[in-house]
Amino acid sequence: MSESTDQYALPADFSDRVFGVLLAAADGAAHARDAQEPGETETLALYLLDGLLEALEWAHDGVASDEAACMWLAALRWYKLVNKSYPEGAPEPQPRWIDTAFAGAPALAPGDSQNLLALDNRDMASVGRPLFPQADTTGVLTRAAFVALLPRVDEATTAKIATDAAALTHGAPSAHRAAGAAALVVRAALESGTDSVDRWAALVQEFAIEEPAHDAAEATEADTDEHTGETPGREPQCTAGAGLFRAVGHVRNALSHTEPKAAYDALFDALGEEPDVETAAFATTLLAAVQGTDAVAHRPASEIDPILDAMHERWMALTAGQ
Repeated sequence: MSESTDQYALPADFSDRVFGVLLAAADGAAHARDAQEPGETETLALYLLDGLLEALEWAHDGVASDEAACMWLAALRWYKLVNKSYPEGAPEPQPRWIDTAFAGAPALAPGDSQNLLALDNRDMASVGRPLFPQADTTGVLTRAAFVALLPRVDEATTAKIATDAAALTHGAPSAHRAAGAAALVVRAALESGTDSVDRWAALVQEFAIEEPAHDAAEATEADTDEHTGETPGREPQCTAGAGLFRAVGHVRNALSHTEPKAAYDALFDALGEEPDVETAAFATTLLAAVQGTDAVAHRPASEIDPILDAMHERWMALTAGQ
């Protein structure tokens, strides 16, 4: 991956925003599951981030690596965490720190079923070699938010890595576009906070939705049916692009509340009583990309907090000085 130490300036509170995104993924998913934790949504995203971390570690040592392959091997280790064994015929990668950290963890609350279905194969899926070419669900969004945590790379690199991460389990080009857009929206929020909000609609339109019925900036609570949670004129709620569209619109509206807890409450009021877990997790990460840890400062302690702490520490130690 191409990197520069001086071309891309980071905000002074970048570390806090990164930590906020990690915390928010777990909090948003748990909130949508009515406090059930831990779950597949946030743990798979963490494992894929560790795969990207491993690729960075190799690069730091001067060894070239394939980011997508590292993320796939990490996903296989996550599959083993869930199913207690690797897929038949698949590689069996060496364990890493995160495997030790999750040893003995209870059964994970379910997430997007497409993830386990796709990973139960001996071969790695990719953009050019999809195993499930029609798969387009919101399971690609939270991992895309984590890809956005990679600093000092250009937007094309961010979008490519997010697309590669999505393609490991979801083969539809629409899901790939949504993942790329999701990463770029979170990246913009990390870099510019509320100043980035006006860019979000353009990013979603350009990358995720071919013929949007409305501008993303117009996705207000009044535009959403309070009973079904559907936004009129859009794709079905379960697709990645539609989930992204809803998340971005609801976070934009929530940010009209300057107090972080009020913004958080407004976000979940808009998401509805039984929100899609993947969409809720992504929306909460976007809120935290703007507000940092303040976005979820009210959250109760979680049993995976020590793992989130360790990931934050490892990630920042390797990326902050690039």
